[in-house]
Amino acid sequence: MTDGAGENGNPTIGGWMRDVGVFDFLNAWRNAFGGGVVLLATAGLMVSAVWLWTLDRLWSVSGAKTEPSNLLQFVDWRSFHWIYPLIREHWFFGVCLLIPLVFLWSLIGGAILRILACKQTETPNVSIDRALEYTIQHYWKGYLVAWALPFGFGLLVSILVVLYGMLMAIPWVGDLLGGAFFFIPLALGCLLAFGLLVVSVGGHLFSPGVAVCGVVGADAVTNAVSFVLNRPVRAIAYFVATCLMIWSTAYLLTYFVQLAESITMGLISFGEGVWSTRGNGRSDKTSQFLMNCWLGGLHFLAKGAVTCVFLSGSVVSFLLLRETVDGTDRRELCTVGEYTTPPSFVEPVEMP
Repeated sequence: MTDGAGENGNPTIGGWMRDVGVFDFLNAWRNAFGGGVVLLATAGLMVSAVWLWTLDRLWSVSGAKTEPSNLLQFVDWRSFHWIYPLIREHWFFGVCLLIPLVFLWSLIGGAILRILACKQTETPNVSIDRALEYTIQHYWKGYLVAWALPFGFGLLVSILVVLYGMLMAIPWVGDLLGGAFFFIPLALGCLLAFGLLVVSVGGHLFSPGVAVCGVVGADAVTNAVSFVLNRPVRAIAYFVATCLMIWSTAYLLTYFVQLAESITMGLISFGEGVWSTRGNGRSDKTSQFLMNCWLGGLHFLAKGAVTCVFLSGSVVSFLLLRETVDGTDRRELCTVGEYTTPPSFVEPVEMP
């Protein structure tokens, strides 16, 4: 059975599901939990949380009336209501928070994407150190540019619109010129709106282009945008499929972690009640602190798994769109920067 057809040439449900990528997404969901990528993502999330905590403490020491992190549900895939207050009320805090995280996740995210790309394309599994080596090789011109280029373009256009608003603030002249040439900021606003829609649907395809094809960041962004514009329906469908993977995994793991925590703490309280009178009235702050550290680690591990599901869904979306638009086999992967065999540091000796 090939190309979605059975022996008599009629399409089959299984073949259709294979052609549209249903099985690829299921395989991507499975690959997201193996190869050490969850631990790598968890480490990245912990470093990000430490940076958020440090920046928030600096903000509170500086005399700020509110702590910006109170608005955040950090790395919570189920809710994004903190984005608007962060931009509107604490934009400078957001800039200071995001710039180091872009550098961090260009490295960690790039390594995870490379490992997941190897798994999805049935390439021999690459180790974490080899993936980091590949990421460092493509870091500055690849992953970092793929992250920064869309934001830089949006920032530049936004600054132009802001400057036009400053021009309109000039008495008399500003009012006249601002009204007469209002089509200029209006065109820029349309460009921003179009770019926001494209990035919303295809922004998760930028970095996978570097991980799969080994191209520079500008080419990765261009290719991803061309995929979205050439196959918008498929791009939206793959984006929705990735979102479904994220939210279903997030809710499933949240329920699992809460259930495990409730069972553990309930049994511990029961055991303490049997052997002592302390029970729930725990006063040992050191013990409570260490227990909270372990519980926090479990929560970060679950969030790391959700992050890997998102990255794995992005990789398979890129591979399916590339196959549809360019006709490139979804199993084809760039091997530039990868060794097929470990390098030898011993010169071969010719036998007589």
